[in-house]
Amino acid sequence: MTYLKIPHQTANDILRLYEASDELVELAGRHNEPAALIHAAITAELFSDAVIFIAHALPVREAIWWACCCADQRDDWNVDETNAIRAAKAWVHTPDETSRRFAEQMAEKAELQTGAGWVAQAAFWSGGSMIAAGEPIVPPPEYLYSHAVAGAINLSAVMPDGLAAKERYSHYFSMGFNIAQGGNGQIGG
Repeated sequence: MTYLKIPHQTANDILRLYEASDELVELAGRHNEPAALIHAAITAELFSDAVIFIAHALPVREAIWWACCCADQRDDWNVDETNAIRAAKAWVHTPDETSRRFAEQMAEKAELQTGAGWVAQAAFWSGGSMIAAGEPIVPPPEYLYSHAVAGAINLSAVMPDGLAAKERYSHYFSMGFNIAQGGNGQIGG
């Protein structure tokens, strides 16, 4: 299987973008097509590794949209966390500087102890400058948003106690596959 929205030909092309776990690198030795590696990692229950890999494999808007869709599955966010998710969604729909800076403000309010804050942080780290408006532009490191996307999804899956993590990961991966195939992340169930 191939995913239309993953522009990389090999898993190694993606693994060069970040420092992957030894377990995932070992799997990539046997599964060098991106979809094959993703599915092998999930089968091996390397869920966090698979999330990080997909977050780096997808284009920026699709990756952040995936994080939005995953976080949106939770119904236990406080007001600031809910607003952080809304701000990230607004950036996906209108990826301009105003939306990006608003996501920054909402990430600060929500804080980064939960997936919701990391969703907005991912939108803020999508480009532009990491310092105050009007100052010289200091862009975020390339793929920094991917780490925030992975943090958002992994925290959304495992918090507060890890008891529902496997079920959440399964649902989150289904949404991610839908997005990777050109869908909007909405799935039945």
